[in-house]
Amino acid sequence: MINNPTIAIVIPCWNEEKLLPEMLDCLKRQSYKNWIAICVDDQSTDKTAEIITSYHSDDSRILYYRRDREPKGGPTCRNIGIEKAIGSKYLCFFDADDLVAPYCLEQRVNFMESHPELDYAVFPIISFINDIHEDSGDVYGFKSFDDDLQAMLNMNLPFAATTNIYRYEKLIKSNLLWDANIKSMQDSDYNIHVLLSGMTYAFASNAQVDYYYRTGREGVSWNIKKKNHYDSHLYLIDKIASSINFRYGQEYDFYIGLYVYDFLRFFNSDYGTYMKLLKLSWVKKHKFFKWRILAYMIMGLRLRSLVFRKYRNYSSRMTSFWYQDMRNKRIELIQKGYSL
Repeated sequence: MINNPTIAIVIPCWNEEKLLPEMLDCLKRQSYKNWIAICVDDQSTDKTAEIITSYHSDDSRILYYRRDREPKGGPTCRNIGIEKAIGSKYLCFFDADDLVAPYCLEQRVNFMESHPELDYAVFPIISFINDIHEDSGDVYGFKSFDDDLQAMLNMNLPFAATTNIYRYEKLIKSNLLWDANIKSMQDSDYNIHVLLSGMTYAFASNAQVDYYYRTGREGVSWNIKKKNHYDSHLYLIDKIASSINFRYGQEYDFYIGLYVYDFLRFFNSDYGTYMKLLKLSWVKKHKFFKWRILAYMIMGLRLRSLVFRKYRNYSSRMTSFWYQDMRNKRIELIQKGYSL
């Protein structure tokens, strides 16, 4: 190491007494030692607070904070963590129920120290249900697309919050805070705005898998299709479309259409939501898309896909490519080997 910069790990926690100790033990085993874990308790009702304070008494690098503002949720907790990370050189967002390889922080810090031109870097992570060596599941953090913003608007994920390490100062200068108004799709919003910030980044080629993302548990993502999230989705669509148009004009309008099309399938023929969608500024400005939504509302189920045929075909083609690419990369990673 050229120097020994501090890396802050922000971990929102809510009722994670069963799995949080595994994450904290992973951090304690890190080969890179100059880190702090900022655990922000979302006012848990189990023993989460006791566990964190117990770990702190044994290791002062593990810090406990309790959410002290509204609204409840991961975005507020992550924003508190960003505030508490002042003085750190780097920052990562981890989840309380995941696992981390012992070389994770060393690998990420060394890469950033070797690439001072980068504002953040992307590393490979792998999903698991019971065993990190499962032969199927998602892989994030690889360069698979020519345009990562196009991919994210198609809900294909070149990277996620947990794949990245950020230079703290650049994150603050870019005002990249989490939007507490969004009930789900929070990663989608944050990652798209990371891209729109113009910060320089790269995928860490030849990096080892260093993070294991636990799936199969009910969490925020399970609520995406619930009716009480519909207004949040409308807010997100309007925000994303406005942000992209502000930066790129109409260059990404087809892909914004893809983004809206994906949400249409969540709304489950809720005509009240469709009417609200028709009033969003981007939809009102694109009359051809507005008429497609109207047709989508009134046509029979078997005919609806014809209305958005070009969007459906493109989305299916790109998503099929993405899933096949993830399958291939997972096989390569298993053969290459990785561990806890």
